Amino acid sequence: MPTLAIAVTAYLALAMLLVIVVDNLVGLLFRNKPLLIVARRSAFGRIVAVSRRYNRK
Repeated sequence: MPTLAIAVTAYLALAMLLVIVVDNLVGLLFRNKPLLIVARRSAFGRIVAVSRRYNRK
């Protein structure tokens, strides 16, 4: 049983490492985003958050 726990932990650690490496590679490839698109997305995110907050009340 302890061997299984170690194997599962190692597998999850390697999976997370792979995700981080792929994320960094994608970030290097698509680094030059127009600032206007980023600003619109953040503004849209804030609008959605406020809308959800007021819909819950």
